[in-house]
Amino acid sequence: MRLVLTPGALPRLEGAHDFKRFSVAVPAAAEDGIDALVAPIGDRAEDGAHVWVRPDAIRALTPHAGETAWATGFDAMVGFAERSGWTDAAGRIRAHIERIKAPAPVDADAFRDAMRRFASGVCIVAAGKGDARCGMTVSAFSSVSAEPPMVLVCLNRSSGSHECVTGAATFSVNILSAEQEEEAMVFAGQRGRHGPDRFGDIWQQDALGAPVLTTAHHALICASDSQHHSGSHTILVGRVIGAYSGNTEGALLNYNGALRQGNWAA
Repeated sequence: MRLVLTPGALPRLEGAHDFKRFSVAVPAAAEDGIDALVAPIGDRAEDGAHVWVRPDAIRALTPHAGETAWATGFDAMVGFAERSGWTDAAGRIRAHIERIKAPAPVDADAFRDAMRRFASGVCIVAAGKGDARCGMTVSAFSSVSAEPPMVLVCLNRSSGSHECVTGAATFSVNILSAEQEEEAMVFAGQRGRHGPDRFGDIWQQDALGAPVLTTAHHALICASDSQHHSGSHTILVGRVIGAYSGNTEGALLNYNGALRQGNWAA
């Protein structure tokens, strides 16, 4: 197995069922920051070429930790390390450091062009109440799990509504209908309206604590579950605790840099 450590990202465990090898991979150019990279999982050894890794950190990084077969294999690996003198007094396991060269990112324009060709729905994510209401238009929205019901939205951290939405206990995801391009533009900051001024009579405050667009195609009320910074955005995961069915005649789509009407019967 291999622990992959990358600046700005959570540690990742690869090859969780491979108990015959153990290493820690870091970017080749990360020499000055290795100590900070390994801190969530252990400490860098004095020789500079190894890391003392906490077994609990490994267990926390795999969904297989509760499986009997995995636990048996992992315990056997730890036992072999102990007999070989590859553990310390605290029970941490010694792993050698691998230097990995990160591939260069794709050209930004090529990436944007590819993503513009992916048709997606358009939503308004909203939170707060009264004069503290806030919201933003997003197209990066996805189901995460059906049991329990969970979704995620990706929020640009440069948005003026970012801190308000991510700091709220509950938020709504309002899936826009085909005729709601104007609402999308308002919450995308294209109409010169800000904060609570974006909310009109077609919004109501749900009893679960989030504003809901009553004319939306559909709307979900979510309790904030977790947040992850990735690149320029925050990935906000919510547990769905309420749902509204609205206009079912068609949805607003974002395709090739433009908003389009997707009209079809439910």
